[in-house]
Amino acid sequence: MKQSIILWIAAGIITFIAGYIQSVTSPLYPINGTINLDKGYEASFRFDKVFHGKGDYQVLVVSDKKNLSGVLKWRVKSDSAKWQNIRLKNNNGALIAAIPHQKPLTDIEYRVILNDGDKKVSVPESVNASLQFLGFVPPEIFQFYYMTLFAGILLAIRTGLEIFRDKPRIKMYTIFTLISFFSFTLVFSTVKKGCELGIIGGTRAASMQDLFPSAPVLLFAAWIAALILIFNTRRSKMWAVVSSLITVIIFFAGKF
Repeated sequence: MKQSIILWIAAGIITFIAGYIQSVTSPLYPINGTINLDKGYEASFRFDKVFHGKGDYQVLVVSDKKNLSGVLKWRVKSDSAKWQNIRLKNNNGALIAAIPHQKPLTDIEYRVILNDGDKKVSVPESVNASLQFLGFVPPEIFQFYYMTLFAGILLAIRTGLEIFRDKPRIKMYTIFTLISFFSFTLVFSTVKKGCELGIIGGTRAASMQDLFPSAPVLLFAAWIAALILIFNTRRSKMWAVVSSLITVIIFFAGKF
């Protein structure tokens, strides 16, 4: 019993670390930072790269300089598109403006220009921020999407760690892992993708490739293969470890 608890704790820690690394290294991780202004003042920002909301996208820059002003510049990503300028509203140091809501899969580029005394400061400083509008996803779908994903990751890692037990139950954990990835890939990932693309609740036609991104499908396929190999060969321990490592690699490489 004590050994099992230790392995569950280890699996939980590895899953947490993997989730954190995947989050901060993801290409979808927001742009954030702090800009130095005149006379020691600063301005902080966090600009998203994807937006699932129903309304306009709110752009926010926070500064300790109370009388700061500026404009939000944005346009649809296109060489011929014209830049739109929206004046920022200053609410006690919080500079706010909104990019009008766009249809799913519309790509926007934007930046904020601050009036800092006699000079203008670009936020971000070097490149424009990018934003893709996606269809609205109900919070419940997001919850089950991440629950089944991380349950699968946790169980996959736990399956690999089962080799350290005196009497390993690799086959049982393999079945539970496959059930989690089945729910994730064929149910919640599909529904989430359908909402994002405007297929669910919209008029856009769907293709199999649209609804089944490669990363979730690879996770599911990896554990179908793991089930076959673990149940039909004498090297179940080896395949449990290999399948766990493949799962982590797919998790790091994929966009979740």
